[in-house]
Amino acid sequence: MHPIHSIQSLRQVNWQSVPTEPGVYWWFFPESCLVDFGIAQHCALDQLHFRQSPDGLFCLYHGCASNLRQRVKWHAAQKLRPSALRSGYLSTFRFTLLSLTGLDYATGESALNGFMDTLQIHWEPFATKAQAKGAESVELASRYHYP
Repeated sequence: MHPIHSIQSLRQVNWQSVPTEPGVYWWFFPESCLVDFGIAQHCALDQLHFRQSPDGLFCLYHGCASNLRQRVKWHAAQKLRPSALRSGYLSTFRFTLLSLTGLDYATGESALNGFMDTLQIHWEPFATKAQAKGAESVELASRYHYP
């Protein structure tokens, strides 16, 4: 697996090290999130096979993007504004993390950014969106589980 990047370090360089090509990406979380998010309560962890980072983080989210930089920034730094919620243009990943962490939508932006800064991400760029979609399909059909 290619390098895994901390969200905090990407935020510090204003996302400039994230490629702008299409691609797929994996979000890695601390093991404690398996319990904190209720995954251990609702799933038999011994029957799940998670992709893991070299330092033992668990991949709990996988996605595909037309522009990796734009998508990573959108997930990790989108402003929590009522207009984004009303328009439906809110990262479902970010919204789900708000709920799973118990943060309030109206006041949780800073805390959510702080939580996301503890996460890591890996990406694989492709020349075309079709290649990225193909890689996503292969990943979702693989042995790994994404709750």
